[in-house]
Amino acid sequence: MTTTSPKLARVKADFERVRKAQEGFVYSMQSFRKYTGKKYVAISMKQQETLCEMAFVVLLTAWEQFLESSFETFVVEAPLSSFKSRHRVLVVDLETAHDLIRGSRKYVEWSEPQTVRERACVFFKRGEPFESALSSVANDLMKMKIIRNRCVHFSQHAIEQYEKMLRQVTGSGQHLPPGRLLMNVPPSGLSTASDAAKYSSVFMLYSEVLATAACQIVLERTR
Repeated sequence: MTTTSPKLARVKADFERVRKAQEGFVYSMQSFRKYTGKKYVAISMKQQETLCEMAFVVLLTAWEQFLESSFETFVVEAPLSSFKSRHRVLVVDLETAHDLIRGSRKYVEWSEPQTVRERACVFFKRGEPFESALSSVANDLMKMKIIRNRCVHFSQHAIEQYEKMLRQVTGSGQHLPPGRLLMNVPPSGLSTASDAAKYSSVFMLYSEVLATAACQIVLERTR
């Protein structure tokens, strides 16, 4: 019998639906057409890159929503036995959990893996199940955040962080828009995943990294 609650299962399923939809969208981009006034023609590579950036932003937004929803649900429902997560704070409903986690802030930050891990240690013994899942992919998550920030921001800081990451990964200062990077095969050194080279693009690699982490957080067990 599974020990994963229906609410946690739904949270994970919601993330998976968005993730799969964005994968399908990116896979299909080469077949997209635009109307020129006389006929339909394939969209340009630049347009494909822009669409890939949009899909990546949607993917990471869904990931952060998954973290928030699963965290709040664990605060309320984390089993006291038969699962690696243990309450340190007992809360009776999701609204109270949300208010407690937010505190006096206007919103809670979920894009910074270290911050989420530290928060998990406050609410759960040893920070589980978030500590193990996030620590194993912390490097990938930080790169994802840098790429996402470059997709949506034109600030000097976002540009510098992205270019610094590119130099570290590629060993050069080559100009590579984030959409093109996401569509390219993963360069060596980009990810800590041992099988990174098998993926057709950085987007697909990172989508799978997030899926694996989500499965480690919301893990169905039998007894």
